[in-house]
Amino acid sequence: MNLYIIRHGESTWNSQNKIQGHSDPELSKLGLRQARLLAKRLKRTKIDKIYSSPLLRSLQTAQIIARVLKLKVIKMGQLREVGLGAWEGRTTDEIDNVYNNKYQKWLKIGPTKIKIPDAESIGSFRKRVKKVFYKIIKGNKNKDILIVTHGGVIAAFLAHLLKADFDRLILGLHLPNTCVTLVSFYPAPGRRGWRRGCLIHVADTFHLSNAYGPTS
Repeated sequence: MNLYIIRHGESTWNSQNKIQGHSDPELSKLGLRQARLLAKRLKRTKIDKIYSSPLLRSLQTAQIIARVLKLKVIKMGQLREVGLGAWEGRTTDEIDNVYNNKYQKWLKIGPTKIKIPDAESIGSFRKRVKKVFYKIIKGNKNKDILIVTHGGVIAAFLAHLLKADFDRLILGLHLPNTCVTLVSFYPAPGRRGWRRGCLIHVADTFHLSNAYGPTS
């Protein structure tokens, strides 16, 4: 089983350096171009199902890919980004001005150590990410699956898969828009029904080599 995990294309808020979380901006013109280039790359890739976060930036990305692959998009609410409460809709500079440089502290010491007003807890977020990924994996044995989601979600799943520190991983791993992360799952000898995940590549953006030229 191959699991292709995609971060959505650039949103209008990405281009403005605004915090998104559960908020729902659409793809920017560049984001649409990125998604089309990714869909072109995936045209000859065997994909059996496409799952997506219901947030517009992911859903638009998934729909562009789905049209090329002639598949339907299955929306799953648990694939949405971590909720960032009072920070959502603000730029990082605004957050530092209003909340006493908390965004800079977030970057330095990690999200698990910073409390954001009205935000989803990191513990709950990581549990829902693990739960939805394994629901998809267990429900699609021997199939190749594509998931379109968010940077925080990808980081949470990789931290679980690699048994890595979440703060270090999310702050140290760059996940560009429409990057492709591939995880393959294999039956583990001697453990009936249990499958071992093998990370093949992370944050591949080869398809974006021509993304920043004239838009069409």
